[in-house]
Amino acid sequence: MSSLALPSRIAVATLAALTAFLSACGGGGGSGGGGGGGGTASCSEPVRKDWVLAVTREWYLFPETLPATVNTADYSTAESLLDALTANARAQGKDRHFSYLTTRTAENSLLGDGQFNGFGFRTRTDPVNRPMIVDVFAPSPASDAGLQRGDEIVAVDQGSGFVPVSQSLANGGTITDLLGPSDVGVVRGLRLLRNGAAVEVSVTKRTVTIDPVPDGWGVQTNLVLPGTTIPVGYVHLRTYITTADQQLRDAFARFRAANLQYYIVDLRYNGGGLISIAQILNDLLGGARSTSEVQFRTQFSANKSGNDTTYRFQPRAQSVQPVRIAFLTTDGTASASEININSMKPYVEAAIVGDNTYGKPVGQQAFDLGGCDDRLRLISFRMVNSLGQSDYYHGLASSMQFACAATDTLDRPLGDAAEGLTSAALSWLKTGACGQLITASGSGSAKPGGGELHRFPLSKHPSAAEFWLPGVN
Repeated sequence: MSSLALPSRIAVATLAALTAFLSACGGGGGSGGGGGGGGTASCSEPVRKDWVLAVTREWYLFPETLPATVNTADYSTAESLLDALTANARAQGKDRHFSYLTTRTAENSLLGDGQFNGFGFRTRTDPVNRPMIVDVFAPSPASDAGLQRGDEIVAVDQGSGFVPVSQSLANGGTITDLLGPSDVGVVRGLRLLRNGAAVEVSVTKRTVTIDPVPDGWGVQTNLVLPGTTIPVGYVHLRTYITTADQQLRDAFARFRAANLQYYIVDLRYNGGGLISIAQILNDLLGGARSTSEVQFRTQFSANKSGNDTTYRFQPRAQSVQPVRIAFLTTDGTASASEININSMKPYVEAAIVGDNTYGKPVGQQAFDLGGCDDRLRLISFRMVNSLGQSDYYHGLASSMQFACAATDTLDRPLGDAAEGLTSAALSWLKTGACGQLITASGSGSAKPGGGELHRFPLSKHPSAAEFWLPGVN
């Protein structure tokens, strides 16, 4: 993308924002990067640091938090410089490592083709720090090895025999660190606890293609309101990537054909992605909306306010007109997922069901260093709904009319009527009342200085997939 008229890949999405400095270095914002530059000299650490500093000075959403003076020589890497530049905003809970450095290659592969290197499962730690498998992609090394939702990883063999996870984590690592870098060919032995029995498997990382709306169970029309025959449409969205577009359209075509009025949108582990997919989902849920009605707005810092953009509804052939929508959420529900919830709540009776969301009301632009594979994802704008509501850094629960607490029960399949979040959503859809409320102290609260979704821990050197798919391995 190289035009400010097409702001649909911001970090949620990407704007092509070129500065004099970037042009001089042969770099530019946007997914495609910039021309010019080349060779190893342009990718040297001094150049990378100068680039990060210049882009941050010009485009950061919170310029008042930046240090007045910076000596780039004080930092050994561009990554450590960026960490220092964003430290004040991080301490305020506004940029909890939302700004980061990654690579064009890895991110374009993930957001465009839905591909990453890994085993193909996602973990979440429980309250006593036990890593539990919550989702298994198919096909993948994980599905080939028979891993299941609800398995607990109790020990990992990195090549020298099984070591208990509790022992390894006591040394300061995360389960993602134990499972190794995101390189094809990395092998790990896993000892799992399944229904009280130990199971051992060996898995080898390879390229995995994400199915954003999982085949088989990701779209359902056979759920019903409790005690009735009234059908409910259920859709599970893993991540906001390009390939989700047609899958969502196909799902809602089924819902529209069945004339459904009640919906469950399962975003419980969804860490966000492309703003264009958030727009599509809003459009599909907004069949009763007109093209003059606002979905959301992006607002930049004062010196970049000319880039502010208003997004309006564009009903599609597959759009539906919900009576109620239950969004399933956890503290891994962030970014574009929160955009959809915040956008729809002014227009339709909506609830979040599960746990409080993470709290990321801001988005990143992508800036590429020309001649290099470096990509800087920098917080550059905030998201605001049609009522002017934003800044939900402590999650969405406190701003929702309905925020229903429920437990993500790992012993039941996702989308099963008896699974904790789905069951509670069905109850709310019928009654319009929460059995229990999400409290303000829920685990989605913004934690000043915190660096990760604490139950979906990042590795020490996160891959592009980790930023978009909380808990992915």
